[in-house]
Amino acid sequence: MTKLAPKGMRDILPEDAILRREVLGIVENVYRRYGFVPIETPALEYLATLRAKAGEEIDKQIFRFDDNELGLRFDLTVPLARVAANNAFSKPFKRYAIAPVWRKEEPQKGRFREFWQADIDIVGTKGMRAEAELLTAAREVLDALGFKQLRILVNNRKILDALATKLGIENKKDAIFRLLDKIDKVGEEVVKKEMADVISSEKTKKLFEIFDTKGNNKKKLEVARSLSDEGASELEQIINGCDFEVEVDLELVRGLGYYTGPVFEIRASTEIGSVAGGGRYDNLLAVYGQPDYAVGISLGIERIITLIKERKKENEKTYTKVFVANVKPEFFSNAADIANKLRASWVACETDLNERNLRKQLEYVNSLAIPFLIVIGEREVKEGKFTLRDMKTGKEEKLTLEEIIKRLVI
Repeated sequence: MTKLAPKGMRDILPEDAILRREVLGIVENVYRRYGFVPIETPALEYLATLRAKAGEEIDKQIFRFDDNELGLRFDLTVPLARVAANNAFSKPFKRYAIAPVWRKEEPQKGRFREFWQADIDIVGTKGMRAEAELLTAAREVLDALGFKQLRILVNNRKILDALATKLGIENKKDAIFRLLDKIDKVGEEVVKKEMADVISSEKTKKLFEIFDTKGNNKKKLEVARSLSDEGASELEQIINGCDFEVEVDLELVRGLGYYTGPVFEIRASTEIGSVAGGGRYDNLLAVYGQPDYAVGISLGIERIITLIKERKKENEKTYTKVFVANVKPEFFSNAADIANKLRASWVACETDLNERNLRKQLEYVNSLAIPFLIVIGEREVKEGKFTLRDMKTGKEEKLTLEEIIKRLVI
């Protein structure tokens, strides 16, 4: 029997799981402050539902079941579209979802076959205020997680579609878009070579000449407007709606086939690609029976956690804040009583469950880096005062239980 998890999937052990819960808690708190509400959908969807707008590349990555009717969801947007098309929500409907998704692709740094996404979407808003709010909320999340140097990139599928028309490659634009979306993974030169096999070297050269526009947003928007006035205007509205820097990136595609307008990415590192991405998908709900405007952004939890772990020296190993040790077995009931009173005040604490001597209890405390220690013996029971030891500094204070609670409840 194998001891390994399936390829591209992992067991999340306590030290990493604690960090994940901390990250997810911050994400959820920010989303709620913007008025987003949660929905939960099944991990399984009908293949027909998933394939309706998956696109050729993603269709290859769907985990299918033997009956060939069901598959694991590859993102959280398609389930939202299905739900929103079949329920009468007040508009705009602003939802968040934080859950795992699955794609059968080759694992690499920060990329797995089972991974978590944290999405916010707005259904029922035509204007670009929705895009600006999504980018603002995502930026606030990343700032709260310690990412201060962010690149927020925007483009518009309308501009890309117009470019395809200008070059006479409309019938091959999906293949071209998929290749452009690979630039971060394989590099521009590889993409150019593959693209030349699809649309010729001359058209590839013209396409990249347009993409290689230098200068600030003003210059890039001029190029964009020469292709699609509507697409450029939408980008301008997004930029004006954000009180932080947003860059126009004419190469930005986003791989999923259902995007219809603005697309965006947020990058926090040159080594790991984007940590967030999304766009407008106004046609997707119509596929499921109820046309409406829709736009969303998704945070890649795995990539975010990978970057956080790289900058942190060590992660917490336990939620326990204080360990109540007993000098001898007969004082365990006293230790348990104190622990229960601490828990009643929302102080996370533990006692010895394995009938160990004091030395072994201290070894356990050190192995988990529990920050505080209380030792219960005959003197402490008689006096009603207890020594609280800061395990990091070694500082000790003799306090009543009430004083200890005040000290630890922060």
